[in-house]
Amino acid sequence: MTHDIDILALINRGEDSRTEFKSKGFHNDSLAKEVVAFSNMSGGELFIGISDDGVVEGIDDREVEARVVNICRNNVMPPVIPEISFLDANGKKVLRVVIEKGKFKPYKVKHTNKYYIRAGSVSIEPTNEELIRLFQDGAQLHFEASRLPGTSIRDIDLLRFRLYCTEHRGMEWEDEANPERLLYNLQVVDENAELTVAGVLFFAKDVSRLLPQAGIDMNFFDGLDKTADIKDYKSPNTGIPELLAAAERFVNLNTRTAAVFNENETRRVDRHDYEPFVVRELIANALMHRDWSIFGQKIRLSLFEDRLEVFSPGSIPNTLNLKRVLAGISYYRNPLIAQMLKDYNLAEKAGRGLLKITKFYDSHHLKPPVFDATDAYFNVILYNANVTFSKPKTA
Repeated sequence: MTHDIDILALINRGEDSRTEFKSKGFHNDSLAKEVVAFSNMSGGELFIGISDDGVVEGIDDREVEARVVNICRNNVMPPVIPEISFLDANGKKVLRVVIEKGKFKPYKVKHTNKYYIRAGSVSIEPTNEELIRLFQDGAQLHFEASRLPGTSIRDIDLLRFRLYCTEHRGMEWEDEANPERLLYNLQVVDENAELTVAGVLFFAKDVSRLLPQAGIDMNFFDGLDKTADIKDYKSPNTGIPELLAAAERFVNLNTRTAAVFNENETRRVDRHDYEPFVVRELIANALMHRDWSIFGQKIRLSLFEDRLEVFSPGSIPNTLNLKRVLAGISYYRNPLIAQMLKDYNLAEKAGRGLLKITKFYDSHHLKPPVFDATDAYFNVILYNANVTFSKPKTA
């Protein structure tokens, strides 16, 4: 397919903020860099088969088209879908790749973990201030506030919402027959009176129907891995406050408290398999920070003979890494959910949950938790304090 473009006039104009030439021998991450830069700005066009100095080399191998698509899907995060066509330039084929302005900023090159923006005819890394603006523009950071088409106020449990307003926010219920203003001000519904994702997660009558990826899958395995028999299973899909309570209840029912004696005193101390506040922090952290735009996966709580695991879909937000998270530095993917959890006194909004957990295990000389962060998930392993016992004390 060809397009009516004067390729020679384009070459004479040269590269600019929305035009980039690439030789046929381009490197994968070099192309990904330009795709990222265009996606983070106003979009642009790549012309492959033209060298930087404007010489038309042409594309002989049609497999280049598939390679470009693979790079856009696998080397760019979030993935990009380009528009691709072939142009004729003096009898030679040039591949035209159109990159639209991205809706899910910021984009980055996956292998290098670097962000780029377009400045004139070059792609450069943004300053901290520019990167913050990209995050503010990024729709995926505000997925919790996006609407669910086809929903309405009729899907809301208004009694639950009223209790939230009066008991947890200290607000007066001025007109219970007309709550639309409050619902909109608290981002439970949008300007079209359709429920937001956060609104569904806290106040919907039927969460599972409106948001199937919500809820927690909870399994208690009679062994050390998932091949063991399942002794207990629950999969509640209720509002977030009730969901957190159900997860705590599941752990409490399927674990024990052992009596141990202090080494220096003849007194008994009760030691939980998993400290209750630690369980609450982990579940609250998963509900607060999971990527709710990922369909087909739920938060998973798995109990084994020797450990508890909490799996949360989605990576750590892009401004953070695991080291910074464990140091107590926070960046909220879901600030509205975080605020509501704080309103319910179910979580702090200070980002100290994981830091408090690691300090607790260290101060009690217990085997430390394992944190596993990837591009697809965040998983935490807690070891059973009454099975794995204490770690050696340092001198």
